[in-house]
Amino acid sequence: MKKRGIMGVFLCVALSMAPTITANANSLSYIPPQEVTGIPQDIYETANIIGSELNICPELLLAIAERESTFRPDAVNGSCKGLMQVSVNLHKDRFEKMGWSATEWSNGYKNMYVAADYLAELFEKYEDVGIVLGVYHGESEAVARGMKGQLSPYVNEILTRSEELERINNK
Repeated sequence: MKKRGIMGVFLCVALSMAPTITANANSLSYIPPQEVTGIPQDIYETANIIGSELNICPELLLAIAERESTFRPDAVNGSCKGLMQVSVNLHKDRFEKMGWSATEWSNGYKNMYVAADYLAELFEKYEDVGIVLGVYHGESEAVARGMKGQLSPYVNEILTRSEELERINNK
């Protein structure tokens, strides 16, 4: 992703805190303490595992979860539910493809996995992160806007937070 100016406060705090190291099937991942990121450790670990498996930046997943639900797996907004505000009506087939019921939307892992699966499909189709995030968010003009290099406030917010988290993780 495009890098922006560094936020010294985040970096200084991140470097002064003791890291947590967690292992998943593919690698060791640095997990900064919740005091630094505001992200619950279990959600941080989930994003790292799913991101690694589906080749999606875990910081992008975390930024979406933060914006969509404030990390609340039980969040509901109409038919959009869970950690990543997955549209249960539109993505029932994705849950079933994984061998899960769409009624399990409040399971943070399953909700994030379904969202990441959808994001992976969007990345294959559009390749551009701005377009992908706009389409994920349901913006009707996302593709046209993205082709012109225009980003919505939602897309800007997600990219900015994702980049902050990447800096904290020394990426």
